[in-house]
Amino acid sequence: MQRPNLVSCPDTKRCAVINPVLDFEPKSGATGTQSADAVLEHIRSERLVLDWVLDTHPHADHFSAAGYLKDKTGVRIGIGQKVVEVQRLWKDLYNLPDSFHIDGSYWDKLFSDGERFNIGNLTCEVLFSPGHTLASISYW
Repeated sequence: MQRPNLVSCPDTKRCAVINPVLDFEPKSGATGTQSADAVLEHIRSERLVLDWVLDTHPHADHFSAAGYLKDKTGVRIGIGQKVVEVQRLWKDLYNLPDSFHIDGSYWDKLFSDGERFNIGNLTCEVLFSPGHTLASISYW
């Protein structure tokens, strides 16, 4: 099981989950939410307030639990703005239908390189860090 990173402000108890995943059973192709539910339970047990789910890149290598966590909590989801370029590439490469949006609208916030935001009293900065994908970012 891949574990997401959880960042929290000790002063305000505000937090963010980075790269949450859905569980995947390769033999059956089934997905599950046990890992994401465990993150939510940890957040509840520590009395944290979830402000963000942050993706570092568009995930073709695993299933993101960002949408599931948003459905469960209403949390905002963020990713780097270059995700739009990857969406365009994937739409053509995988022959995705016209209903597949290539405008980044699956996320609530598209971060630009150098942009700052807060998790409680923690100031975070977005760093463009292409590598795993052409749209990868890091959060500092």
